[in-house]
Amino acid sequence: MLERWTLVACAAVNLYLLGVMVLFAAVVYPQFGSVERGAFPPLYASFNGRIGVPVVAFEFLALILTLALYALRPAQVPLWAVHTAVALGVGYFAITFGLHLPSHRVLAAGDNSTPALGPLLSSQWARTGVQLLRAGLFSWALTR
Repeated sequence: MLERWTLVACAAVNLYLLGVMVLFAAVVYPQFGSVERGAFPPLYASFNGRIGVPVVAFEFLALILTLALYALRPAQVPLWAVHTAVALGVGYFAITFGLHLPSHRVLAAGDNSTPALGPLLSSQWARTGVQLLRAGLFSWALTR
């Protein structure tokens, strides 16, 4: 029974994270460019100050719960699915630390111009694509 609940929790966290990633990619980040440049630094600082628990914590929780499936995997879920989910999680963090977080440095300096937002949006869409695969894989696993 614990195996099934671990899978349900993992799927729920990953689906939640997919929703957050789509919201950021399609709504929040594109709107950064419409903010008057002088008003952008405090808005950006406020945004970053509020995403720790509802976003960053769930990014790490999604990976931790995926790793827990190695010990608590329902028998109907093949091991290759867990390996794939872990690989996608590692890929997600590679994009996050390699491309996405560096793109935030320019924004943190107060630049919300179109050229500054380009790397942020492209890395966010890449993260969203990886998260879509993760959520899809867990949704499939739930049906087994």
